[in-house]
Amino acid sequence: MKTWTTQAEKRLAEYLDERARREGFDDEEADELKSDLRRHIHEEAEREASGNIGLMQLEGILGRLDAGYRPAPEPWSGQSKRPLNPMWAWSWGVVMPVIVVLVEILTSFCGGVFFDPVPTWWHALLILLVPAINAWFLKGAPGAKEPTKGFAAGLAVIVAVFYGLLFLPLIHLSAFALIYIGMGLLSLTPVFAGLWTWRIGRQVGKESPDVPRYRRGWKAGLATALVALMALEGPSLWTRSQLEAATGNGADREAAVQRLRAFHSSRALLRACYERNGEMGRTTDIVGWMAHGWLQAATLGGSASSNLDTAKVRDVFFRVTGKPFTSVKPPRAVSETGFARRSRVDGDREWEFDEHVGGDDVALRLKNLDLSESRFDGHVDPRSRLGYGEWTMVFHNRAQNAQEARCQVLLPRGGRVSRLTLWVNGEPREAAFNAVSKVKAAYKAVAVVQRRDPVLVTMCGPDTVMVQCFPVPAGGDMKIRFGITAPLDGDLWEMPRILERNFGLKDGLEHAVWMQSEGTFDLLEQGAEKRTAAADGPGRSMALTLPAATIGNSLLAVKATADSGEAPAVWCEDKFAPAFERYLVREPKKFHRKPEGKLLVVIDGSASMDEAKPWLLQALSGRNADILLADDGVSPVTVRDLHDQRFSGGRDNEPALREAVRRAKSGEAGDIVWIHGPQAVGLAQTEALLQLIERGTRIPVIHEVMASPGPNRLAEALQSSGAMRRGPALLNPLEDLAAFLDTLAIERDEPASHWRRSATPPEGLGAPVWDHLARQWAMESIDSTLSEVPETDRPALAARYQLVTRVSGAVVLETIEQYEQHGLKPVDADSVPQVPGVPEPSTSLLILLAATAAACRRRR
Repeated sequence: MKTWTTQAEKRLAEYLDERARREGFDDEEADELKSDLRRHIHEEAEREASGNIGLMQLEGILGRLDAGYRPAPEPWSGQSKRPLNPMWAWSWGVVMPVIVVLVEILTSFCGGVFFDPVPTWWHALLILLVPAINAWFLKGAPGAKEPTKGFAAGLAVIVAVFYGLLFLPLIHLSAFALIYIGMGLLSLTPVFAGLWTWRIGRQVGKESPDVPRYRRGWKAGLATALVALMALEGPSLWTRSQLEAATGNGADREAAVQRLRAFHSSRALLRACYERNGEMGRTTDIVGWMAHGWLQAATLGGSASSNLDTAKVRDVFFRVTGKPFTSVKPPRAVSETGFARRSRVDGDREWEFDEHVGGDDVALRLKNLDLSESRFDGHVDPRSRLGYGEWTMVFHNRAQNAQEARCQVLLPRGGRVSRLTLWVNGEPREAAFNAVSKVKAAYKAVAVVQRRDPVLVTMCGPDTVMVQCFPVPAGGDMKIRFGITAPLDGDLWEMPRILERNFGLKDGLEHAVWMQSEGTFDLLEQGAEKRTAAADGPGRSMALTLPAATIGNSLLAVKATADSGEAPAVWCEDKFAPAFERYLVREPKKFHRKPEGKLLVVIDGSASMDEAKPWLLQALSGRNADILLADDGVSPVTVRDLHDQRFSGGRDNEPALREAVRRAKSGEAGDIVWIHGPQAVGLAQTEALLQLIERGTRIPVIHEVMASPGPNRLAEALQSSGAMRRGPALLNPLEDLAAFLDTLAIERDEPASHWRRSATPPEGLGAPVWDHLARQWAMESIDSTLSEVPETDRPALAARYQLVTRVSGAVVLETIEQYEQHGLKPVDADSVPQVPGVPEPSTSLLILLAATAAACRRRR
């Protein structure tokens, strides 16, 4: 054992304290380090030749131990060799970043041109931490410990440099704009802020009196910033990478869809749906900008679009989320909050491009186009068992350019549009009815080419119409109205609703409803208490204001309670018919039907069906029916299997429908009941399924039951096949579905109509009913497979009776010259249907009034 001098012991203690401070250790860590070093130094001392360890021997040992170490920094003297310029540091490190973030939040300037740097409030908070930390450092970071300062510096520099690099590809455009137009500071600021944040943090590090502890904090801040950025943008990065495979044609496509169903960023997926291919000025998100968007700036305006097919991305959105992308609000930056919209003035309206003007699809949602007013006026006639209603819509466009409003509207069961009106310069103009091809050609010529004022309505699916109107002027309004004639479904008359739209709903919008009838009626709403009409003169009426959400999300129906049982024989004067068959009589009759086989139920496996699962299980329990689950394929299941089934994503129902049709054609099954949610993806094998339905001696019947509202591309594709039948309105889903399935499973008498005509009014049938009875005859003559009217004559018949059907449409043009140019003639304003001004009097009252009038004439 060596003998140590007092001076050596003292020097060793000083060295150990200094070494612990250099390493940045304290407390237990410092004690452990000192213990290890003391043991190591004593071991080295034992190897010394000398019997005593003095200062000379100790310094030799310490010299060998410290070989490779840099000397500790000198304590901060309070003065920097190269001090920062306070004005530039405050300007680019604090003031300008705050201004730029606030401008982007309020105006979405960058988000509307290049990419959205502030897509969420979490992004805004992370960005604003940078000027806050810089200001804290420039104030001297009072009372802060070195690890805390290091953490703040590491966090700020990573965030600032990340955003600086995002904007670096725009630096030449920003410099050009700054020199020639006096703009460009907004996009230059992130670059300069990144540089100055780095300088400020570096200066604080140099002046730190305890560099090791500062560096430890800096590394922790760096790691925290990277984790925060990855948390914010990692899901988008994953989603973008999987979209490449999900929209391709490779073997990994279905697997990529499954991975996206397991995890995805809804924000990134929705944003990708709005990135149009091959056009200028499109915007993206941060990950999209990192992947391909910067090329737009680097190539001075070259294509910045990705290789993704936008149409396929929209299909993937549905398959992953189970929602049509148009059912979700379009991607908005933080700037598109209500406050930001209210802060805009007319001169701040932005340009919004829509490549689908005049097309056949609703397509993308326009964030600056809103439905600003909505009213529905309707009348139900219990004697004729017919209803007529008019929906008036007013659209407002906040964009800088004109826009087209498009929507799909689900009509009452068996209903057809029988009136179309457009207000031009404050005056109502009525439509021309003709073949679908003619009205579409006229609309596209006037709307797309001449950019004037047309509105178009065509059928796009079972009891579903497509409404298009253009142009809704920049900063202006457009007002339209369409009327609907429909028979009662039993004692119900379902209110029309929007299935899909490319416009938003104005804040505070209310849907004003007025319903009236000769007899008593109730208004039923799914999941709500019934409303009973009040007395109004000789009839009944109801006025109510509904929230905007009911326009598309709520199922409402008028229930006529005045009459029950079999519909009576009624007649009307048909003003559209020639004199020798001027009077039309409808007499009730019945068809006796037997079940043609075992009931086959096809259930959509999409996420939208999850809410329907409880009542669906109850309605199917104990029933003699086969069940097929549509889950991108076809899976025979039992009710017990359905109980454990997890509905997810948006499932392709075509394979299951094809199998159901095959079974029905072969006699293995009878009626097909298809219970589904939205089907926003088009058929991959349209012609194959149509061929299977149309060929052979038996056309199967597919009853489509909508459990959740939304567009139905499969029903649209199958509309012409004659196989589709509209199922019941599920006001009480469990009771209504169970009753419908019970009816299909038994022998039954189904109500029908027998029509006859004469040149004179019929006797013994009471007073005539309204002329919507003639329109009902025309609707059945056009749509029925048993109609005696040749297919080639049906468009002319529909035009004569002013109906929008599968073979006809309606269009309103601005001038008579436009009508003549396209071979169209608008209907006479006196011939269009209207909602009666007051509830129509009863039949007995009509007879009494007629007798009174006759008596007055005799007295004269």
